[in-house]
Amino acid sequence: MNFKKQYVCWLVPFFAGIMLYGCTWSERGRETYATLPAMQSARYEQETVPVTVSNWDEQGRVFTQDFTVPPQRIVAAWQNSIETLLALGAGDRIIAAVGLPDVKYLRPEYRKQYNAIPVKSLYMLDLETVLMLEPDFIVGWYSTFSPKTLRSPHFWRSRGIHSYMAGSSIPVTLAGSGAASRTKHRVAEEIRYILDLGRIVDRSAQAREIVKELENRIRSAQRQARKSGASQRALVIELLGKDIVVYGEKTLAGDMVQSLGGELLAAAQRNIGREDIIRLNPDVVFLVVTETAYDEAPKLMRRLYDEPAFNGLAFVQQHRAHILPLYTVYAPGVRVQDGIEIISHGLYPEVFPAAEAELK
Repeated sequence: MNFKKQYVCWLVPFFAGIMLYGCTWSERGRETYATLPAMQSARYEQETVPVTVSNWDEQGRVFTQDFTVPPQRIVAAWQNSIETLLALGAGDRIIAAVGLPDVKYLRPEYRKQYNAIPVKSLYMLDLETVLMLEPDFIVGWYSTFSPKTLRSPHFWRSRGIHSYMAGSSIPVTLAGSGAASRTKHRVAEEIRYILDLGRIVDRSAQAREIVKELENRIRSAQRQARKSGASQRALVIELLGKDIVVYGEKTLAGDMVQSLGGELLAAAQRNIGREDIIRLNPDVVFLVVTETAYDEAPKLMRRLYDEPAFNGLAFVQQHRAHILPLYTVYAPGVRVQDGIEIISHGLYPEVFPAAEAELK
């Protein structure tokens, strides 16, 4: 996995109720640090001013921020940030978008808005450039706020600029006093991310509609899983040079498979050999493709099918291997729905049609 994907995150039990982290409501302008608070079931209601949102710093500590007005000059790093803001109807407030390999990987309805963004770059902008842009809000990944990129949330708060770090990009475990401990990443974190950004940009109604659609799809797949009886045996992997990396039970992709009624193979492994794949004989294989290899997806799929050792395996015989673009399973934001759709189709092809997001 590349460095962007090493940060696999924690979450609360899936569909035990959409959960979100309890936060300390601070007085206006005051930020409160704490260890990770207890979880409690909640739903966002009609917002009042100021909107107070809890988030994390680079050490995993929870703090709160008050947004007295919705941000108007946003720097959005990586596809999840960009596309979620576009989906919420806040694209006209993005002044810089970073990390999208090609506009064709956005949903078609967002491409015109994306093309209108003033500054676009595949690579992270340097600190001086971002400062000159005079943003009032920066949203990105854990890696966005590292010392070698855009500095910590503390750096920006001292300049009166808000920030938001996608929880699903934070390392599973962070060392250090007061750091939040994380054990795995689940779909509920993406729901929290969508709802939080909706609150921040004053688009809560749109955020709730997106979440409702996502929840309906998941429930539909879960009903199908119960109806089918037999659990489909699924393996989620990435081809990394000569190695085969496993997306196990601590990853979002693994959680999707399990939440949708599939049996996740090699759930506790980080890597897997060809002999183990032969022994497991999965019904379906999901192949994760990173952002630098999206255009190489057909070649990578061919490599999987053409592996002589796999000729007799069920997934090859039945042609049941599916591409999972990274943007659907790593800090995906609104594109978590695409990941759900791809995996639903892979597990239950007779019920769910092929997903449009699947790279061919």
